[in-house]
Amino acid sequence: MSYKDEIQAGTAFPAEQVVVGPDRAAYVSVLLIAILILAAVSIWPVQALALNEEGVFETISAAALFASGLAALWRYPGITRLYIALVCLLLAERELEAEIYPVDSLPYWILNGLDSVLDMTSVRIVLAVIVIGGALWHGGPTAWRAAKRRAPFFVIFVLAGLLAVTAQLLEEVSGIYQADLSTLMTVRLFVLEETLEMFFSIGILASVLIGWPKSDAEETLNDLDLEQQPDAR
Repeated sequence: MSYKDEIQAGTAFPAEQVVVGPDRAAYVSVLLIAILILAAVSIWPVQALALNEEGVFETISAAALFASGLAALWRYPGITRLYIALVCLLLAERELEAEIYPVDSLPYWILNGLDSVLDMTSVRIVLAVIVIGGALWHGGPTAWRAAKRRAPFFVIFVLAGLLAVTAQLLEEVSGIYQADLSTLMTVRLFVLEETLEMFFSIGILASVLIGWPKSDAEETLNDLDLEQQPDAR
């Protein structure tokens, strides 16, 4: 590893961030609360369904993802990191459907307008370039370094991803075996899926907020490298 790489690694992953240490109790408490919530919605799926029909789970999920996007814009400036905020904001927009609001309401107008904009081919191309380019240029190397050092934010990010995958699997199972499942089991799988998606959104928010502290110079290091090394573009 070169001297520059050592300096970057030390700045991006300080020892106090990599080792969980005193924060272990907080992580365990959050995990226990999540398990209790999952147990509750499994035991009382009908009551949990009532909350979901009122939009509680979806609202929490969308709010967490929207907050993640805003936090990412503030904490991770620069074109190479824009994909983080962009993905969070797009997920938040996807979580809320315009149809659940009255046609003459402001939320319906905003969401319907966003859907129309995102359906434009040119907009999709620009978004794809930003997201894919950022993930390859910044996301891949960052994830590799974080995985090697077991950075807390990355552990939470991976766990959140596993929750999203599990939620998708529950949806697939419910669809495939719908004819063989009882009404109660169908409801139980549905509320578990929505709860896991809510946990995913909260996990993404936690991962973005935890991150790792960086100096002002290191925050824009990738962007400066792009400017100073034209041949690397």
